[in-house]
Amino acid sequence: MKSLKLTFGILLVLTVTSCVTTMPLNQQFYNTKKVGVIVQVDSIGMAKAGEQGLLDMALTPGDRFTIGLKRVEPKLNLKETLKNEISHIFNSKHKQFKIINENIVYEYLYQFEKPNSAKKYSKKDFMYLKSKYNVDEILHVHANYGLLVSYYGMIELDKQGYVNIATEVVDLSDNSLLQKISFQTVAKMNGNWKKGEDFDNLKNSIQDAINNSIITLQAKF
Repeated sequence: MKSLKLTFGILLVLTVTSCVTTMPLNQQFYNTKKVGVIVQVDSIGMAKAGEQGLLDMALTPGDRFTIGLKRVEPKLNLKETLKNEISHIFNSKHKQFKIINENIVYEYLYQFEKPNSAKKYSKKDFMYLKSKYNVDEILHVHANYGLLVSYYGMIELDKQGYVNIATEVVDLSDNSLLQKISFQTVAKMNGNWKKGEDFDNLKNSIQDAINNSIITLQAKF
């Protein structure tokens, strides 16, 4: 069994957004060009929020949530949910698209050397995908999700389902950005996370967070 993924802080992707590029969708995106869609979803995990020192972190590793999270993971299917919703959005807007099922991991892509230009560019080089998949643009979606536990020191204050999504749309003619955003959605836990048939309370909380993330994604596109 895979070890439980643990993220410190209130979802690290979001805590650093003040120092990274954020761009709403450029409306030239809805043209006759074809976009390739890559959806990357990390394994389910636990994230921490609140104030903790190093000793507090060491004494609250989150291992006790592993069995429940792994039990509910197959029932949530976030990756297919995102693919289906993006397909629905693009079909409704008559945008040509292609779902790319190759396992392309953002972190492993080559760094892009930014030219001397006022445009904003992706930090990773996606341009090789233009000829490989016959697409003009790339929408890259990276998501992580699971259980968010809030602490004050070693004291647990709250538990919520969470979803964290980051997206960027890249013009493959020059690797420039047409969009770059990240957002977080959470949902309360109704009752003890261990209760319910087969961790139903835990599953329902995360599912509610997924549903909330889909509503937010619709608004972004």
